[in-house]
Amino acid sequence: MVLAGWALPANTVAQETAGEDARTADSAAQVFEATLLRTWTSDDLTIVDGLAQVPLGIMAGGTTGAYRFELTVFDHEGTQLYRDSWERSLSNRAAAYSEAASSTMLEPFRFGVRPGSYEVEIRAYPTDAPDLGAQTRMSVEAYAERPVASDLFLADRVEPLDAEGGGSWSITHSGFGIAAVARTTVLPQDPRLFYYLEIYGGDDAALEAQLTASVVDETGRVLYTTPATTEQIPVGGLPYAGRLSIAGLPPGSYQLRLTMDLGEQKTTREARFRMLNTAAARPVIPSSYEATYFESLGDEELEDTFGGVGYLVTESERQAYNSLPPDAKRRYLTEYFASRNPRIGNGNPYLETYLDRIGTVRMKYGELVGTSERPPWTTDAGRLYLRFGEPDERVINHFPSGADTRPVGGAASRQGEAPYEIWGYHSTGYVYLFVQESQFGVWRMIYTTDPNMNKLADWYERVGPEAIRELQTKFGIQPRF
Repeated sequence: MVLAGWALPANTVAQETAGEDARTADSAAQVFEATLLRTWTSDDLTIVDGLAQVPLGIMAGGTTGAYRFELTVFDHEGTQLYRDSWERSLSNRAAAYSEAASSTMLEPFRFGVRPGSYEVEIRAYPTDAPDLGAQTRMSVEAYAERPVASDLFLADRVEPLDAEGGGSWSITHSGFGIAAVARTTVLPQDPRLFYYLEIYGGDDAALEAQLTASVVDETGRVLYTTPATTEQIPVGGLPYAGRLSIAGLPPGSYQLRLTMDLGEQKTTREARFRMLNTAAARPVIPSSYEATYFESLGDEELEDTFGGVGYLVTESERQAYNSLPPDAKRRYLTEYFASRNPRIGNGNPYLETYLDRIGTVRMKYGELVGTSERPPWTTDAGRLYLRFGEPDERVINHFPSGADTRPVGGAASRQGEAPYEIWGYHSTGYVYLFVQESQFGVWRMIYTTDPNMNKLADWYERVGPEAIRELQTKFGIQPRF
């Protein structure tokens, strides 16, 4: 069982809006939305889990305050193979809102089929008016053989069933609870997208899979892709659940595309979702200190001051943030800083710390690349300072004893040992070694004990013995060469 987080085919039917091409029994019938999740079992049975969003407007044609839900499965020749139905009585509260266009009831269902092609018909109608109501019809292709993976299913929330707090689940599958509706909509005040699928891998051997998730717009353009994660897929398959923060994504329709690379096998699964228009939802943080602050900044000031926020989040979130228009960035930043604010009322210590650090980064860690100045928060030292602040221990040696510095044509020409700095942080225990390898003031991090950052394989050839000795004596590090 895996639950992964990122802080976005011809045989797939999951998250398709069935109502878009469904057929109705008569012109008076309404069409409602439904979605399916197909999973596979080792005895070549395809399990179909479905969610149907029944519009309560159908109750206008009845008087009993109840409706009947019917599910019928046909084979490719139109022969009825399976039928089930049940009655649902509305509460007084639900009945009172039944005439609202947005009022619906969620009906989950499940059935199993052998390899082949099928049609699924779903109906809902008032118990005393069977000629009225809503219906939809969908095509389902059962797996002919062991697939690489199931359908991709989007949800409002996915958690292990044994997680603290539990939950009210629309579907349960392989140890996971899935809270979902027929058409996934992400709200700006909770911009998280959850998803679930099962990866089956090989028939008789465990496999290693590389997984990436991408958010794709309606034109097919990939807005951003998460870093790849590696999962071991056992012989019996692996249930996989994940979540993706899409804060700041503009309103519209999108697809989540999950790519699975299993060596000789590579496949994708896709599912649709909508990002709700902010104007149609409750503001993320109405009249908050953060909202007022970011609304006061012009577009240029916003970019100059908060471009560095992209380096405090994941790579996929950074790509998403950088692609946003200014107003969407303001919403993103409002949520980002408000969620980290320990204070109630005016002021935000986390925001104040960021502004203090970005000021230092601007003054000390900008670099020239040709005739252009590189944004200071993109440099090695700038990114680190913005994330962790002033080091608790700092060794500065800009003129090692082995260096030969003399003026040549108005500039300093250095030979021998490179100038270096060593930063140490007590809160993490990590140490970072920077060197200045050119005469243009560019500081490069070449060695660190931080497992989340890369060090250069030949780092020890880029510094002299003094820097290595400092690592050993002042920081207790015995580096391996």
